[in-house]
Amino acid sequence: MNVDRAQIIRSRKTPFAAGDIIIFAAAVILTVVLVLTVVRKPGSGVEIACEDFRIVLPLDKDCERRIADHLTVTVSGGKCRVSESDCRNRTCVKTGEIGRVGESIVCAQYGVVITVIGESRVAGSVGQS
Repeated sequence: MNVDRAQIIRSRKTPFAAGDIIIFAAAVILTVVLVLTVVRKPGSGVEIACEDFRIVLPLDKDCERRIADHLTVTVSGGKCRVSESDCRNRTCVKTGEIGRVGESIVCAQYGVVITVIGESRVAGSVGQS
């Protein structure tokens, strides 16, 4: 019986079955996603932009800022979050904390985008546009 099984395996063009290839591909994709998530550098500031202005707050100083009279942004412990909002679904509040370069919080109702930025973009970037 072992001889028959060996002949079946040898007769295949590839020693892998379709299920093996799917499992391998899923493992590779999961590994890439985990590496990209873990490897991202911690940010040094957050850029808060809306229709009327753009401001950058450093992540190394704790503060709280009211934005566009609709939401409150809190920076604490190197992370940023929307602590209060008066929008309908409060997705921006439910997003939670962000602190790695490229992460963002969006309040679509009021057009506010909060993005974590790296060191090179923090210096001298507070202003109105």
